[in-house]
This record gives sequence, structure tokens and C-alpha cells, in this order.
Amino acid sequence: MNSWIERAQYLADELFAPQADAVDRNGEIPRTHFDALAESGFYGATMADDMDIGTFTEAGEILVAGCLATTFVWAQHLGVARRVATSPNLELRERLTEDLRCGRVRSGVSYAGANDKPGLIARRVEGGYLLDGTAPFVTGWGLVDILGVMARDADDEGSLISVLVPAEPGPALYATALPLIAADASKTVSLTFDGVLVPDSAVENRIPLRNFHATFILAAWRNGALALGIVRRCLGELARLGIDTTALAAESARIRTELDDALTGQSDVYLARARASELAVRAATALVTATGSAAVTRGNLAERSLREATFTLVFGSRPAIKTALLDRLTRPERVAARLGRG
Repeated sequence: MNSWIERAQYLADELFAPQADAVDRNGEIPRTHFDALAESGFYGATMADDMDIGTFTEAGEILVAGCLATTFVWAQHLGVARRVATSPNLELRERLTEDLRCGRVRSGVSYAGANDKPGLIARRVEGGYLLDGTAPFVTGWGLVDILGVMARDADDEGSLISVLVPAEPGPALYATALPLIAADASKTVSLTFDGVLVPDSAVENRIPLRNFHATFILAAWRNGALALGIVRRCLGELARLGIDTTALAAESARIRTELDDALTGQSDVYLARARASELAVRAATALVTATGSAAVTRGNLAERSLREATFTLVFGSRPAIKTALLDRLTRPERVAARLGRG
């Protein structure tokens, strides 16, 4: 299997999907899932020369369709790996890039310092920074080795300090588990930083806040794969049940085109993200309906897909996505009127 798509399909079909119900029920992702992703090169996907945007999104959707929890944990790693590979901290870059690319070192992430009201503050001390505050949603606790953390500079509110922190509890770093309605096996926690010392050797970069927000379009685009991956799974199951999915498949393809076009400014990424999550909920609802009364029992694919589709309504959201979603969900006549004018 030489292509990324073939590798993703193999992992989804042979490893992820057969165990997804057990992962959801038991709240544990087998380590073999992450090892298989590493062996297939997926931890270095954002650094691969042959990974174009179309391939990335299709592979991501296939993996999500197999197991959302596994893919959700893996996805946290990608931005950190890319940033370390281009870090101005040459020692850090040389020390960690290859391990991150190969998945020997696996990362989670927190952008709590980039919020309008920053949850994490970095204060300069001799030889490094002290981190204080809370990262409300950190995925992969106990499953990753390090965290890529962005904290607001205490001396410059227009700057973020991007650092790497060992993903280990300690007297200055402690976690509170967050039970999720879906992908609970992702081990998502709230982390409290109480004077965590980060040496200069673990400082990846200083990033202007405006530059970070300017690049959010890339994260919004990438996160669209979560919703469309749920759609992909539901379409496959609906087809297996003999339901005509032509219209839903065409809508999914249009949304994917809109998401891709947003990277070049030809469409609105926030609206496309909203449309993707709305479609995920509709596709999952259709699967519940087609499945029948069995779908109201815990632990079947339709029930899990509906919870996971709901998860995509709020994961990685921003005010513009939330507004667009609420507009579509509560005022569909306004959406139809806008489309008619377009």
C-alpha cells in the first residue's frame, strides 16, 4: 500500500472500525491504533512532500469514519509537529523533529493563551518562563508524551509564547478529567498550570497574536474533516441499508469544495464548517431513522454516530461558526433566502 488513501482505508477498515464500539463503550483506545498510525507515516503527515490538501482531507475523513476518538487524539499532534519542524529554536528543532515525524514522540496541544480572555499566561524568569492558568480542553492526557502550549506573554499582550511541556502530572501541573458525550476515550482533561517552569530550551517560538488568528483558517479547514468523516460513515451505512444517499453525497462534496476554496479566499470557511456539522447531524439522524428502534439502545453505530455528529457542532468552534450554525438551525428561511440571492 503506497498511497496515503490506501493506508488510511486499511487502518479504518481493518483496525479502527472493528474496535470503535468497544473504544466508545470502554473509554480506552488501544495503543496499537497509534502505533499503526505511526508505522503508516501519519504522524508526519503535515511534513510530507506528497501530502496535498485533497489527500489530507480525504485521508482524515476516512480515519474519522473508522474511529473518531483515535483520530481526534492523533490530530492534536499535527500542528505541533509542523511548528517544531520550522522553529527558530535550532536545538529544539534538531532534537525533536524526526521523533515527532515518526511518532516516537507524540504530542497534544493547547491554545488557551490565544483566547480573547487568555487562560494561560507566560511570565519571563531567568532561563525561561513560568506558566500559570488553565487550559480548559486538552486531549490525549496519558496518551501523549508532550504538549505544545501557547500562553499569552505577560509583558506583551499581543504575543504568544509557544512552548513544549512534558505531558506528566506534577505539583505544578494537574488534570481534571472531562467526561465527553462522544470520543470520551480521547482522555480530554482540563489542565491547571501553577507555576510550571519551562526552560528556554523548550521554547518553540514567540508568535504575534494577530499572526496566529490569521492562520486559524487552516485549523478551521482541517477540522472540517471531523464532521465530513462522520458524514462519510453514515453514507456508507445508509447505502448498506438500501437508502438512496445521492443527495447527501452531493451536498458533502459541495461542502468539501467550499472548505478547500476557503484556503484561497474563494468561500467563507466559517459557513462551510457550519454546513459540515449540520450535515453530519442530518446524516446521523437519517441513519438513526433507517436503523429503527435498535438505534435507541446504547452501543450501536447509529447511536454513536449521532453523539459524534453532535460533538462536531462545538468542537474547534469560533463565534462565527456558532453564529452560522445557529442561523441555519433556527432560521432556515433566512439561509434559503441568502442562497437564492447568490
